[in-house]
Amino acid sequence: MTKPVRRTIKILILAVILLGIITGIKACVAPAGSKEPVINYSDIYDGFTTVPEPVLQCKAAALMDYETGTVLYTKNPDEIIPPASMTKLMTTYLLMEKVKAGELDLEQEIVVPPEADFEKAPYRSSLMYIRAGQRIKVKDLVTGLMVTSGNDAAMAVAMLIGGSRDACVELMNRKAKQLGFESFVFTDPAGYEDTNQVNALEFCQFCRIYVQNYLEYLDVLTNQEAFKMGSRTINNSNDLLGRYAGVDGLKTGYIDESGYNISLTAERDGMRLVAVIMGIKAKDIMNAKLMRMEEGASLLSYGFHTYRTFFPVLPAPVKAPVFGCTEDSVPVAIPGSDQICVPYSRLASLSWDITLNKGIRGPVEAGAPVGSCVVSLDGSPLMTYPLIAEEGSGKGSLWRRFTGAIKAMGQKEEALKFSLAFPR
Repeated sequence: MTKPVRRTIKILILAVILLGIITGIKACVAPAGSKEPVINYSDIYDGFTTVPEPVLQCKAAALMDYETGTVLYTKNPDEIIPPASMTKLMTTYLLMEKVKAGELDLEQEIVVPPEADFEKAPYRSSLMYIRAGQRIKVKDLVTGLMVTSGNDAAMAVAMLIGGSRDACVELMNRKAKQLGFESFVFTDPAGYEDTNQVNALEFCQFCRIYVQNYLEYLDVLTNQEAFKMGSRTINNSNDLLGRYAGVDGLKTGYIDESGYNISLTAERDGMRLVAVIMGIKAKDIMNAKLMRMEEGASLLSYGFHTYRTFFPVLPAPVKAPVFGCTEDSVPVAIPGSDQICVPYSRLASLSWDITLNKGIRGPVEAGAPVGSCVVSLDGSPLMTYPLIAEEGSGKGSLWRRFTGAIKAMGQKEEALKFSLAFPR
């Protein structure tokens, strides 16, 4: 092999090596102005899709999205169990109705009736230690009812609401029926009797209604770790307050017949949940309270890490054809604030089926109805929303109105419906 040939081969080999090095460098270092890699929506939330459904030791439980009312978890949801001191949520509900109606003021003082003296409370009662004849603000009374779970406070509130214990119980049962709850039976305003009864699912629904009506009062009613009355400081039995981020209510309960119960609400990153756990039993009080706290945290964490609640925004610009206007189309929007709740892992399976009204003639005002939108998950409808014109369009010239009328009559219905996948 001659020297020129060998030289040529060496040059070719060096060129190939150099080309490989350059190619490798280009693969590792993106040139300026290159596009960023596409990240799928499902990739972002892969970490949330593996959260397992909790395995709870309680007798019954329910978890609900506050905004939409979507039930996210249940265990024995229809089993009848005495609510114990969670009964006080209904007693408080009736009191707060009077406050919101202006019939009572949280700052006004009342005189504790003889029936509510703490020494007359049933054996083993939780108490706020009020005395007959004592003057006390309504705000302190209801805080003592909810934070210290005082059975004496429950009797004072019952007298304030109905004039007597039995009249208050009648009002409690009447309100339960008005709200549509079939399982509820109340026989005392504090919950110490085992003849009070609810089921976990309906009580969770009631807790959602309670929060809807009295959300702004949670700091007074349930979001206090302790309550001081005179020289006594009594801790809230809701051990998740201050320990689980976002918890601001609601109420615990215990009697021998039901075991340990808890109703919870918590808010994180704009999503609020409501949960009820009933019938926890353990070998001793400390273990039962620890189990109640652990199962409450487990249930809330499952909801926060598995689901997303949001208001659907159209994932692409949509315009509705209009005729006889200054414009040929108007931009479309979904009005209102009705949200939907979907598992993180299923967000990529959402679709928007949009139907625009046929033959929309001008002028069109902003906010005018122009169609409807069905949000579906894997083809199953979740929610139907109206569509409105986001902007208006004035009356067109005589020629545009004439030609527009002809075009409107010829518009084809099948061309107006299409699907938009959730953005990735």
